[in-house]
Amino acid sequence: MIDAILNLLVTIYMITTPRRVAAHLRPSTSGDWLEHPLIDHLSSVATIAADFAREFGNADWAMTAGLLHDLGKFNPRWQEYLRKSNGDYLEESDG
Repeated sequence: MIDAILNLLVTIYMITTPRRVAAHLRPSTSGDWLEHPLIDHLSSVATIAADFAREFGNADWAMTAGLLHDLGKFNPRWQEYLRKSNGDYLEESDG
């Protein structure tokens, strides 16, 4: 089941927008915006959650929750909001 969810996320990631799908943006020291790719964020959270829950025999459920917890950020309107609110937005890049 976890593999199916991860495959679904990767598929959504590939077809959502021509730009990378970001979980978070932060300014670099040079003033550019650094993206934390959403797929990397979801995978990291899932791994950490599974590690915590393994002790209780629920690593699979925690991993699933970690993979799903920010799915709304795939929404192009959220991505637009994220970029506009952080100053990383170009009208001409709006497919």
